[in-house]
Amino acid sequence: MLENIKAVIFDIDGTLADSMGVWSESDRILLGRRGIPYTEEVSFALKSMHFMSAVTYLKDLYSLPDSEESIAEEITDIVRDKYFHEVKLMPFVPEMIAHFKASGIKMCAATSNSRELAEGVLGHNGILDELEFIITSDEAGSSKEDPKIFHMCAERLGTAPDETAVFEDSPHAAKTAFENGFYTVGVNSGHFGDFDALSDCTDIRINSFKDLC
Repeated sequence: MLENIKAVIFDIDGTLADSMGVWSESDRILLGRRGIPYTEEVSFALKSMHFMSAVTYLKDLYSLPDSEESIAEEITDIVRDKYFHEVKLMPFVPEMIAHFKASGIKMCAATSNSRELAEGVLGHNGILDELEFIITSDEAGSSKEDPKIFHMCAERLGTAPDETAVFEDSPHAAKTAFENGFYTVGVNSGHFGDFDALSDCTDIRINSFKDLC
């Protein structure tokens, strides 16, 4: 499947790291500390929100006396602890990393998350040093709906898009890579029902990294 590929760009959340449930769990913990139940309706509403929009939503919905800044800080602290100590890798990631390394395929990561959390979760799981580098969306100056971050990675890797595989669980990010000439692999994160949508914007889809080891 990857016979002409010389380098790989990994997404982190939902691709390398099984972290997609961390943010909802942090909201659950925040509310639980205040004796407030976390409902499915709230979970659904928060899924489509950016971080500070979600903070405002929770504060207004439950008339929380805390400032938005303190709510944001508390959630961030909960998330940071989980990324640095609890979040595990997706199944067969170490085996896949070892396979690519043995095959001489260079690897990096492109993430919409912060550098702190990206390095924290990959570091405590022992694979940070296996990557050439990480580039975040903040560092690229654009979201993954813009191909800039993928082109920045390919340039540093020294490979053309068609010999660079992008591994993504997010349809919008996969679509960007696919439409800009990267060999795009859709990964089943097991969250949000995105796997079906990946069929229209990837070269291949995989249910597990075991398929590549």
